[in-house]
This record gives sequence, C-alpha cells and structure tokens, in this order.
Amino acid sequence: MSEQIQPLLERIQSEGLQKAETERERILSEARKEAETLLAQAKSEADSIRETAEADARAALERGTATLEQAARDLLLRWRTELSRQLEVAASTAASSSLSSSEIVAGLLKELVKEAGKGTVRVETNAALADALKPLLPSLLNDVDGEVVMNPKTGSGFSVRFADSPQGVDVSAEAVAEWLAAAVRPELAALLTPSSAGD
Repeated sequence: MSEQIQPLLERIQSEGLQKAETERERILSEARKEAETLLAQAKSEADSIRETAEADARAALERGTATLEQAARDLLLRWRTELSRQLEVAASTAASSSLSSSEIVAGLLKELVKEAGKGTVRVETNAALADALKPLLPSLLNDVDGEVVMNPKTGSGFSVRFADSPQGVDVSAEAVAEWLAAAVRPELAALLTPSSAGD
C-alpha cells in the first residue's frame, strides 16, 4: 500500500509545488507591476516637482533681473540728475568768476562790437564792473558810440544792446552758465546712456 501512496504523494507534492510556483510567479508579477506603477508615479511626481521648481526659479530670476534693471535705471537717472546739477553749479561758478573780471569782459565786448560794426552800443552791467569798464570803453568801442549803464539787477557779466536792434546779447553769468551746461549735456548724456555704458 505504501507503494500506491508513494506516487500519489509525489503527484500531490508535484502539483502543490507547481501551484506554489504559479502562485509565486503571479505574486512576483503583480509585485513587479505594482513596483513599475509606483516607480512611474514617483518619476512623474519628481518630474512635475522638478518642472515646477525650474519654473519658479526662472520666474524668480526674471523678477530679480527686472528689479536689478529697474534699480540700475533709477541709479543712472539719479546720477544723471546729480551730474547735471553739479554741471550747472560748476558752469555758474565758472561764468560768475570769469564775468567778474574786467579784462575778460572787455575782450568779449571788443569782439561783440567788432562783429556789430558801427552804431550805438549800450552795455548794462553791475556797479563794480561798470566802474572798471568806463575808462576802457573808448579803446573798446573804437569809432562806435557807446555807453556803460549801471544796472543793480545785473549780477556777474553784462548785456549789450545795439541801437539798430531791439534785441541784445545777454552775457550774464546765468546765460553763460546755461550755454555751457547746454553744450556739455549732450556729450554727458551720450556718456551716460546704457548702450555706451556696456561698451
């Protein structure tokens, strides 16, 4: 009887092993599929997190760049304004200093009269400069009739009026300072433009 049972036991054992092997393969297959699914989900989530982080980093970089560009424009504008103000102060100081000198004013008057030709010339200036110019007037004006008139409103410098013209030439410190500043500003502006700053 044991001989008859032995093949039965072997067959049961073989079938059991086959079932166990099949079950093991099924479980392993399901585990692999679940692992692949979890891995794909994790990779998808990681890609999404990475893309979001990259987008946030790009946006932060763009905001930072825009902020820096705005700060640079503001700084350049303040710098231009301050340089322009200092240029006006320097031009005003230089003009006032130069136009307080009777020798410089006499030279300017001589050139203006030479350009104007013959006629009557009226020079308005402050009291101190008028006193210094009166003795020099005959040699400055040559054959031209002229007079120097004291005008207390005149600061440094002078104004010249020619009899045949209602307009005059303003060579006051303020006018000369404006001329100097206007002449220098375009070149200063060219130096301060962003395109030349990057060169």
